[in-house]
Amino acid sequence: MKNLTILIIFLISIKAFSQDFNEKTRYLLGTFHTQNTTINGISVGAFPQFNDKKRFVRTNGIRLEVPGIGLVGFMANGSLIRNEETDEIVNGLNISTGTMGNVSFNGITLALVTQSGTENNGFAIAGLWNGMDKSNGIQIAGLLNEATYSNGIQIALSNSTEYMTGLQIGGANYANEKMVGLQIGIWNKSKNTKGIQLGLWNINEKRKLPIINWNF
Repeated sequence: MKNLTILIIFLISIKAFSQDFNEKTRYLLGTFHTQNTTINGISVGAFPQFNDKKRFVRTNGIRLEVPGIGLVGFMANGSLIRNEETDEIVNGLNISTGTMGNVSFNGITLALVTQSGTENNGFAIAGLWNGMDKSNGIQIAGLLNEATYSNGIQIALSNSTEYMTGLQIGGANYANEKMVGLQIGIWNKSKNTKGIQLGLWNINEKRKLPIINWNF
């Protein structure tokens, strides 16, 4: 009975969440500066909205944001990780100078400078800086990748995650709470390690070694 009640509550919550994104439907072309809308085709806009109102917008296709606030995102003081609830979903391709918002990217997101979102399921590529709460796929940046949870690959001059399952390749790699997988870089540091570190200097909870370090 208890399990049945939990299942019913779960299904109701999914239905309510789905309705938020499907109150209105647009085809071929629309703007993501709207409310409770699914856009099938191309969505366009510039900059996020600067208030706390939830938008609940889904794009199935291509999302174009030029310019985006991520164009100056490198000036941010601190982390770009957003520990907030998703209110926009992109299923397909996102192209921007830099998208920064409570966005879940399912597919490919490309930013000229910086970008941040709640989730990356696919490829997140930025000229300088990527910040995702959850990254399930590949993050590539010229300067820095960061994530709370990284399940996949990070490639940048510096990579940082709290919980990592997969691969980090960069000058400096950090798995601050847990690492399961492989780090390749000049400087590697991890905690609660189950894997291998390859670099000039490697630090885990058991030892500090040059060239190679491990824990299983």
